[in-house]
Amino acid sequence: MIKFDVARDWTVLVSPGLAAAQLAGDDFRRILALLRAQAGSALKEPPVRDSSVPIDSSAPVIALNGEPNSSANGFSWRLGIDRIEICGASERGLCNGIYDFLAALGVNWPEPGQEVLPKPLPDHPPEYPLRAASAYQSTTKDPGKLRRLVFTGETPLPRREDFLVWAARNRIDALVLPFTENPGFPAGLAGKPGRESLLNLAKQYALSVEIGGWELGRMVPRRPFTKKDIFRMEGGKRVRDYNFCPTNPDTIALLKTEARKRFGEYPDILVFHLWPDRNAEHIWCSCPSCRAFSREEQNRIAVNTAADILAETSPGAIVSYYEENTADPGANPNEVSPRPNMFRLRLLPGQEGAEKAGVFLAGPRE
Repeated sequence: MIKFDVARDWTVLVSPGLAAAQLAGDDFRRILALLRAQAGSALKEPPVRDSSVPIDSSAPVIALNGEPNSSANGFSWRLGIDRIEICGASERGLCNGIYDFLAALGVNWPEPGQEVLPKPLPDHPPEYPLRAASAYQSTTKDPGKLRRLVFTGETPLPRREDFLVWAARNRIDALVLPFTENPGFPAGLAGKPGRESLLNLAKQYALSVEIGGWELGRMVPRRPFTKKDIFRMEGGKRVRDYNFCPTNPDTIALLKTEARKRFGEYPDILVFHLWPDRNAEHIWCSCPSCRAFSREEQNRIAVNTAADILAETSPGAIVSYYEENTADPGANPNEVSPRPNMFRLRLLPGQEGAEKAGVFLAGPRE
């Protein structure tokens, strides 16, 4: 059995310039102090030293290293006799490595605001079982496979920072915040009281921030005096409840205008999400024009229109669309293909299997 002795006089070495790893490093030291107290050790939190300053080569150390100014999320860690090394391909990767090591000790955070500590080995009070002596995770290059926590207007305001901290500790890579008009997030993205504390905390944990969610329908406002032709058709009648008619020229014009405005509000954001109306993701239009397209193609037509605008306003940005089918979109040359700056999500937050796939909802689960 692999054991970790919390009562050894560990010193934490941190590479200079890794400000984003401070909170994760503080968590590491705090939890080590709790485990020491639980095991009856008189030692408190281990001291922190700059790794560029020489120390006694015989001292047991926990070395935290990461690459600044990188968006990678990979990490590795290994336990040696007198040294624990936790390395990240970025500051976020380092945070992931720190929390993965703590998880290997049996520390877990099942829900926001909850922390569960392991118990020491019965016959060895200062020692805790470790599930492995090392771990490695490569950087995820597919944007569809990143782990995300999605906020909505239903996310309880008093608990949003709890959700963020839970996400950081559970090795989630990005937060998805809704566009500014959503209930619960009335302020702008930067420099406004409504989101400033949340964004500052995300920065300290090196969490990426993305924008969107179930926002595609809001790109085509369905107001009472809007032209009815933009509404989707059902049973021969135009209805305003879910989504819209994606092939109508007025719809396309309105979608382009709204997309240009909304994307323009977030010039620094590199990932957007545009999903159909929540719980109505498969309800699309049956007008004569739209009947020539499947519901998946109607969705792609709509997101393609927005993606074209995004390519103009932010050439380096990408946008996700939702499509659960396992078939490769665009494989059939006769069907509508997604734009190059789009990527697919097969599962949305709250759906069965979504959390296993790394997509989480910051709020009530359905």
